[in-house]
Amino acid sequence: MESNAVPPYFKVWDICDWKGITIFSSNYTLYADISRRITSIYMEYAPDIEDYSIDESFLFFDKCNWSIKDYEEIGHDLKRRIAKEVGIPICVGAAPTKTLAKLYNKKDKEHNGVFVYNPREVDDLLESVDCGTIWGIDPARAQKLLLHGIKNALMLKHMPLCDAKRLLTIQGFATVQELNGIRSVEKVTREKKEVITSSRQFSVKVESIEILECALVQYTEIAVERLRQQNCECQAVQVTISTCNYYSDAINSQYSNGVIVQLPRLTSYTPDIVNAARMALPHIFRKGYGYKVIMVTLLDIMPAQYQGWL
Repeated sequence: MESNAVPPYFKVWDICDWKGITIFSSNYTLYADISRRITSIYMEYAPDIEDYSIDESFLFFDKCNWSIKDYEEIGHDLKRRIAKEVGIPICVGAAPTKTLAKLYNKKDKEHNGVFVYNPREVDDLLESVDCGTIWGIDPARAQKLLLHGIKNALMLKHMPLCDAKRLLTIQGFATVQELNGIRSVEKVTREKKEVITSSRQFSVKVESIEILECALVQYTEIAVERLRQQNCECQAVQVTISTCNYYSDAINSQYSNGVIVQLPRLTSYTPDIVNAARMALPHIFRKGYGYKVIMVTLLDIMPAQYQGWL
């Protein structure tokens, strides 16, 4: 997700007054709650997520060998669900690297809100945008590139790496790599995660709740171990299952659902969290579907006050 830049109020107060615009104070508690609700939906789709900011996230599908059509369907499905369940419009850009994904996100309004990377068309897109449009290239860097004859993002993509590093430092080196589809901007990791996710992607479709439960127990234990490693406790656990049939035209073959269970207290005690996850599974399991993903997420994470179970 990416929001459009808005000028600060002090620069437009006279226009707002003239237009009769009502100004409200910020409500960051509400923003954080909406962000969390949106992220909980992302977790039903992506095995790995980076919350880049309160209104922007990167979803990673490294182990999913899906087609352009698959990603387009996922993007439109995310837009529909978040608009319906949260009431917030989002836009989706999908590409092999974070820099390209940011560019496709900026351009997705021309593609019904979902724009997916196509290797045969990417150079035409890069040639049509100036360097300042690229994530990490500020106006000063864009002007420096222009003085050296680099007029658009395609020319930046083909820029020798030694020149990129000399003119733009190591960040520019990484940007050129990313424009060439080589991931060079690392995922941002926080010392203590506010959300911990552990998931299993099955090689074959699973229809048995017993098999799902076995995987759920194993991956809940992994999540709790990560929780304890950062000396934290949680007070909620979310279980999600999905068929991941995004490529299928048959609506009846698609199913995804999740449920959050509140724990009676903050804890990192493995049996309590595992039992909560096990109790959640029957509420979302539906017979007749072949499941490909089961995911457990620990929520409401706080620093441990008393690790009585260590």
